[in-house]
Amino acid sequence: MPVPTFSQRPGRPWTASIVAALLAALLPATAGAQPPQQPQNVQPRPGQAAAPQALQPLSPEQQAALDRLLAAWEARNAAVTTWSCGFYKWEYNAWSPADSGGERLAFSESAGEIKYASPDKGLFRVKDSKQWNGETRRYEPRVGEAGEHWVCNGTSIYEFRHTERQLRETKLPPELRGKAISDGPLPFVFGARSETLKKRYSMRIITPPGVADQIWLEATPRLQTDAANFSKVELILQSRDLMPFAMQIYKPGGQDRDVYQFDPRTSLIDKGLDMIRDFSRPVTPLGYTFILEDGQGGAPQPQPRQPAPPAALPRAG
Repeated sequence: MPVPTFSQRPGRPWTASIVAALLAALLPATAGAQPPQQPQNVQPRPGQAAAPQALQPLSPEQQAALDRLLAAWEARNAAVTTWSCGFYKWEYNAWSPADSGGERLAFSESAGEIKYASPDKGLFRVKDSKQWNGETRRYEPRVGEAGEHWVCNGTSIYEFRHTERQLRETKLPPELRGKAISDGPLPFVFGARSETLKKRYSMRIITPPGVADQIWLEATPRLQTDAANFSKVELILQSRDLMPFAMQIYKPGGQDRDVYQFDPRTSLIDKGLDMIRDFSRPVTPLGYTFILEDGQGGAPQPQPRQPAPPAALPRAG
């Protein structure tokens, strides 16, 4: 499997837990795929400017090509009802090590899973994570640290806050139900709609010369609510089916960024999801406090620990 590289567009990356969760994309299985290696050349070399450059207006030809791509992408996403996939994640920040050639390496490496059911159900979970240890000069497991984990069932978002030993439920207001994923912080991930993308982002095709099997997209937020989460996103799509292959997300105001690559060996489209188990209200872990937030700005209220679900659950066909 080719490793995603972003050396043509140097910069920096990205955002917080629930926003990061909406990153993934639909990726078809590829026979004989191998686990990806840490991406190279994704960090600006010393002396390179990391600040984003002012965007030049698109020419009529560039705008027409972008419009055609977004329309085709919207049609492809609309045809997907469920999807699940494993992912790999590399985090780059000020504490990232450098190799012998001066290239910045990831500070941490993670693996996890993401699941989606149209239009408003989603799951994001980091299962394994390693972090650079400057004393031993190697990556070591984050012992005792559970990774990011949230679930959206269409009416509420459940977020595990492991450092606080809390499970928080945020009820979605009625106007957001049915579109919590597609109109979320990164709408070009799930159920992307062309007009929504154009309103929220300045977008352009940035495919490097000589690349024929991929389409590279750059999205810069227009709205302050989006700009508070990230300054720019670069996405690589497979040319043959418009399925995302990798994504780089630049955090605002710094050198930090996250790189995601999606594992084609685990990608399942329109099959394999348990609609009850995967998107149901999670059980509060032993020793955790369940906090209920109404989504209207009211003070969160601790709740009694929830009972466990029944053992046998039906599976979606």
